[in-house]
Amino acid sequence: MLDSLGQDLLRQQSVGDDTSTDFLRIDGDPLSDVICCLPWRMPYRLAQASRLVPRNFLACYEMPRAIVSSEPELCVRALSAVVDDATRVFARTRLDPAQLLVVGLSIGNAVATLLANRLGARLCSVASADRGDLTLWESPASRQVKELAVAKGYGLGDFTRTLRGLHTIENLSNLAPGSRFVVGLRDEVVPQARREGLIAAVHRYLPTAEVTYIDAGHFGTMSETVRRGLGEPAEVQLARA
Repeated sequence: MLDSLGQDLLRQQSVGDDTSTDFLRIDGDPLSDVICCLPWRMPYRLAQASRLVPRNFLACYEMPRAIVSSEPELCVRALSAVVDDATRVFARTRLDPAQLLVVGLSIGNAVATLLANRLGARLCSVASADRGDLTLWESPASRQVKELAVAKGYGLGDFTRTLRGLHTIENLSNLAPGSRFVVGLRDEVVPQARREGLIAAVHRYLPTAEVTYIDAGHFGTMSETVRRGLGEPAEVQLARA
């Protein structure tokens, strides 16, 4: 099932609506200390059936379609909409920020990392990348969005300028101790350079953070991480390739 999910994401298909900033929040246990941000174009029910959702959570977010948009400003609006909502959800709890665990799965890390860094929360980053602009331009999963952006007259530089300050590697300094980064060694969605750029920044700015490597593809890495448990340190299975 996970292999087919990866194939569906990479298969040439209609981009659909990449301009909507609407998102869906699924409310869970009000006493939970976990907020989860799902992959791009991943409905909650499918994520749950694929075992990508933590068993207990405070809130789980379906990403807006425009989180990967052919229009740079819409990427920012989509990102900000979810971060602002999640910040309000957290404000209703009585948790200390360092008690909160924000889980980012794939593109959900665009929200999760910014949110965790803003609050000073722990981050569990799974199958992420270093920069949104370069990932959109280089990942096979976003190829058609890139083509649509070019057809509208946008170039990489437009995304670089608009997303400045919002990239994963620019939002690491205020993460709480105990943050984790999980990387798939056979990730077919996140280019190797983007994975290596992220881990280089983690080693530079968060030298005590745990980095785990899993010998799996994009969705397999996410599933295995959730299966092992998100809040506990995981044994590093493989040496860095």
